[in-house]
Amino acid sequence: MRRLFAAAAALAVLAGTPAAAQMRALSDPVVPAPNPEALFTSKDPTLNRNKQAALHIMRELLKCNEWNRAGEWLTDKYIQHNPMAASGLKGVIYYFTEVAKRKPLDPCPALSADDPNGVVAVNAEGDYVTVLTRRVVPYGSDPKDTYTTTWFDTWRFVDGKADEHWDPATLPPAKPQASNAVKPLTPEQAAERVADREAIENLMWTYDRSLDMYDADKYAAHFTEDGAFGQTKGHEALKKMITDLVASRAKQDTDGTSLGTMRHFTMNQYIEFTGPTTAKYHYYHQSVFGDFGRPGDKDAPKIVAAGNGVDDLVKVDGKWLIKYRNVGAKDDI
Repeated sequence: MRRLFAAAAALAVLAGTPAAAQMRALSDPVVPAPNPEALFTSKDPTLNRNKQAALHIMRELLKCNEWNRAGEWLTDKYIQHNPMAASGLKGVIYYFTEVAKRKPLDPCPALSADDPNGVVAVNAEGDYVTVLTRRVVPYGSDPKDTYTTTWFDTWRFVDGKADEHWDPATLPPAKPQASNAVKPLTPEQAAERVADREAIENLMWTYDRSLDMYDADKYAAHFTEDGAFGQTKGHEALKKMITDLVASRAKQDTDGTSLGTMRHFTMNQYIEFTGPTTAKYHYYHQSVFGDFGRPGDKDAPKIVAAGNGVDDLVKVDGKWLIKYRNVGAKDDI
């Protein structure tokens, strides 16, 4: 009665503790028998034969890993009811020797009360033998700290060999998987997403326009302070890239090698939001030069560059900007 009150009090305390706190074992520890091999005998000849076969399974097979002798005490059929094991003598031998990689002990010691899975009791009736053993289990919160509970193995014997086996094993719990499912947006989030898309579309349109108009200040303003076009990083370097382009175009106009008006075309755009304030902008692009249908133009526009890009975008103080412009991205499908 005193123990019941103690258990109830412990449960009451646990009920008031945070969910992260792990329950502690309330039971008395499981204690193996001091002379476990003495439990595998019976005055009844049949029960004694079955108990002795169970002793060999516990000692020679499970403790000493002499699986080359498994056929002495297991039938070829050996039906398993452990969800982790397949039926059949060959299957159980393969598991312990090839999967678990158990190595034989030589010499093979007797069962002992000091075994981690020390035998607690052995019961036999008819064709069945059940062996109760200690199971040492680590606490999830501290694997160095353990508690004990009881395991059982039950065998059904045919002519002195185990033909069928039961134990309480279960499949291991599935590891938590990161969900790839897209969570539905709230109405507020959906409205903000629409506004973000419009802002990004405007950013990338005015980016192309400022480039085609050779406007260095407006071009650089589309990037974050440390934003980059390839290896060209920072506002001052980006501005210089445009002014150098202007100088190059002026030289082409002077020496008669100009290709005409510059236009950049961005196509097949896809905006991938990677976070509340980050996105990737996927696209195909073309750089085209020509007079684009002006009177007297006899030359068709020329495509001088094409490819696909993936730009990193970031929202800074409510404004979308280019963090990294990558017009030479590899196919990302």
